[in-house]
Formats: sequence, structure tokens, C-alpha cells
Amino acid sequence: MTRSAVAAVLILAGCGGPADRDSVDAPGPQPGVDVREVRAEVLLNPETRQIGATATLDVAHPDTLRTLVLGLDDALDVVTARVDGEAVLFWRDGDALSVPLDGGADSSRVEVVYRGVPAAGLYADEAAGQQVVYTDGWPDRTAGWLPAVHDPSDPARLDLTVVVPQAFEVVASGRAVGDSLAGGQRHARFVLDEPAPAYTWAFAVGDFTIAEQAGPVPIRHALLAADAGLAARLGRTPAAMEALAAMLGPYPYASYTTVEVPMDYAGMENAAAPFLRASLYGADAEGRTPIEEVNVHELVHQWWGNAVVPASWRDLWLSEGAATYLTTEVYQRLDGWDAGRRFRTLMSREIGPQDAARRLVPATLDDPADVLSPTVYQKGGAVFHLLRLTLGDAVFFGALRQIQVDFADRPLSTADFRQALEAASGRDLGPLFDYWVDGEGVPTLRTRWDAPTRTLSWSVEDDGGTLAGVGFELYVRQGDRAWFVPATDGVFSPPGDDRPTVEPSGLLMTVER
Repeated sequence: MTRSAVAAVLILAGCGGPADRDSVDAPGPQPGVDVREVRAEVLLNPETRQIGATATLDVAHPDTLRTLVLGLDDALDVVTARVDGEAVLFWRDGDALSVPLDGGADSSRVEVVYRGVPAAGLYADEAAGQQVVYTDGWPDRTAGWLPAVHDPSDPARLDLTVVVPQAFEVVASGRAVGDSLAGGQRHARFVLDEPAPAYTWAFAVGDFTIAEQAGPVPIRHALLAADAGLAARLGRTPAAMEALAAMLGPYPYASYTTVEVPMDYAGMENAAAPFLRASLYGADAEGRTPIEEVNVHELVHQWWGNAVVPASWRDLWLSEGAATYLTTEVYQRLDGWDAGRRFRTLMSREIGPQDAARRLVPATLDDPADVLSPTVYQKGGAVFHLLRLTLGDAVFFGALRQIQVDFADRPLSTADFRQALEAASGRDLGPLFDYWVDGEGVPTLRTRWDAPTRTLSWSVEDDGGTLAGVGFELYVRQGDRAWFVPATDGVFSPPGDDRPTVEPSGLLMTVER
């Protein structure tokens, strides 16, 4: 398997938790409720996963709101709840924690004291000869250890202190602002200055070695002690960050830390501190390591998914499609045009016909896990590529940068995304969104081979008029030779006698001969 082939499989698996391991049923967001900041101190026993914690939430809300409903795993015992310093009588209903408000005010400071062993969201696994205790927040498993509004539409700032025995190291979302020892305990504090969704708040506890890199912001790589020599495999992180900043605008957080964790899937885009699967740091049989490509995918998410958040889980393609597609663009900028072409071709190859035909925005969605499929990753990435080809680089990337500004403090819906692109381009993108985002069609690429003249020709059918004049490429292979051919050429004459194979590069089509 080639380097990029490994990447596509990993990127598809890259974001999303172990749905078969446990679950939380956190309540949905309440209209008008906006958690602005969460300050938490978590005392953790790494051997038992027992926690004792205090969380304080600054919440804006309608002055008519009488009850604030937060998500917190019912496996945890709530000792006390206070509103603006006064103890209140709270109640529980499964994983929902209801806290009464006085009414008449448009903001409240809510404090929750709780303890127990989380049934979800906090795990202990072995890797590189040691145990690592770590969190996984997707989609609402942060409720396993922290009360909050667990929905992508309500990002917030985080000030987190984790207290553990002093022999352990701690890494977490945000910039490290304090690390002190007292009474045999380590107090590690991290501050996330800019908002991010609760599912991207995370920490890990273990025997880590920290490697530092210079970059646009401080960059650190937290590796398990036995793997301390592998930091060089992420050595291009500053270059990738600079490439993304050129596309999207300044990196949105004050620091960036990669964290080696023995989790089940490839990576998780935790804010300013993505977790990367420990087993991917090693080389495969061909001597290649996929960890860099997973890191780039999670780095893209710092802009798309964390800083600009999807309005709902139904809009997840805006996050995962962007991360999948812009990863290919990072490699084009780092390694040249052909590298981008190869990644885009693989992106459009690694999806079956059923997933290609599925709507990007489902009409209904009962469980966020149901939306995790090649549809939001590869089809989402292909739609980003089509939008770029349709609008041109200047308009497309200019619009992405403007979205980072305009939606820094509010969630982005699919309708918002379309409107932003139409405003930037002055074009009606209704037919494109109707076909590719809300529709279930897939165009047909019909190929013909005239053996006597060695002429390959093709046509595109049933595309809803969305591909006329669009300058996408076809990947043509004949034996051990290959070419990228402009689809607008209509014909191509390879030198050999065998019929070539043809596939679209970066777009989705059913190929028929």
C-alpha cells in the first residue's frame, strides 16, 4: 500500500470515538444558552480512574430561563451545585443535570462539585510498555468527566487543572500555563484562550517526553517515553501550519501539541492538542509512517471544526470534508502539484457507490455516530474540490479566510456556507448544492476506447449541469504508466495498445465503459 493509500484509510477513521465501547446520552442545547467559559479542577487517581472535580461555568442565557440543563454522566455523583455562589437543589435524569436559575438575569455562574469513576469518556490503555489514561470526547463523551453543553454549536473557552501523582506527566487542550508539585501531587494547568466545542476538550496522563519545535506558535510533541526518538516523524508540523495559515488565516490557538495515545482510531482533533494513535508512529513494511498525514488532518481541524464549528451534527461534512480536502492541498504545497493530485485521486477512489450517493446533510439524524462514513469525509472533500474548481482559487480561498473571521463567534451551517461562497463569488450555487449536497445522484463518466487509433474518449452524463466547463482532471493508467489529463480535452491518445483505466481525480463519478 502506498503512503497516500495508507493516509486515506486513516483519515476516514481519523475522527470519531469508539462507538461500541460506551456511550453517553447528553441532552441537546437549549435555545439561547451560551456557555462562555468552563474552569475545572480534576483530581485523578490514574490507577482506578476515580475523579473528584469542581467545574465552574460562565453561562449567558435568556433572562426568562428557569432551568439550565447540562450533560454529565450519571455514573458520577454530584455533591453540590451552586448558582452565583448559592447552593441550589439540582436534579438528575439520566445523563442530564438540571440546575434551577432564579430568573431575571441574563447570565449565571454555575458551580458543580462531583466525583466517581466515569463510565464513559475516560480510558486507560497500554502502549509502549506503559499505561496511559486519556479522555475521548466525541461526540458527547466529555460529559463522562465534565459538565457542559455537549453540542458543536456551543464552543467555549476552557481553563483546566488536572491533579495527579507527581510521577505522572499531563498534557491537555490549550497552552500549558502552570506545572507545580505539592504534597506528592502534580498540578498541571492548561488554558484554551479561544473557544472550541466540548468534544475537543481532552487530557492525557502518562510518562511523556516532550519535544519542542519552533513555529508560528509554540509546538510540542508529547511522546510516550519509549518512543521519544520519533518526534522527527512530525518534523514538518511548522511547515504544514504555515501552509494552512496562508490558506485560511492565522492559526487560531496559542499553542499546538500532538499527543501519542493508544486509542482505537487514527486521530482526534482535540483543541490545540490533537491525540494521535500510538501504533501509527511506527513504520510499515515499506518503511513509511502514516502519522504525519493524520497529524495534518487534525491540524486542519483546528481551523475547520474547532475555531469554526458546525451548527449541528448534520453539518459535520463542513468539518470532515474540509479536513480531508485541505490535507491534500497541504501536501500539494509542501511536496508539489503531483503530490496533491495523487492525494485527491485517492480521496475520490476510497468511497463506494452507496456512500457517494448519500446526502451530505441528512434529513434527520438520531445519533451523531450515524453520520460518520465516507460520505462526510471523501464526498465532502470532493465537494470542496468542486467548489474550488468552480469558483477559482482566489475566490475559494478568499471565502474560506473570510468565513474564519465572520464565524469566529457563531456556528456555521451548510446554508451559511453556501451564502458565504455566493457572496464572495457573485454566483448562484443553488444547482451545485442541490445536486451534490442535498441530492443523491452521482454522475456517470462514460469512456470509449478505439483500439486501431489508440484513442481514448469520454463524456460526463447525469451531472445536473454542474460540471460543464469545470476543469477537473482524469487519472489515466496504461500498464505501468499514468497521466493526469484535463477532462475538458475529451480525448487522449496513450502510446500502448491496451485499453487504459480511467478515474476522476478529486471528484465522484461512476465510470462505465
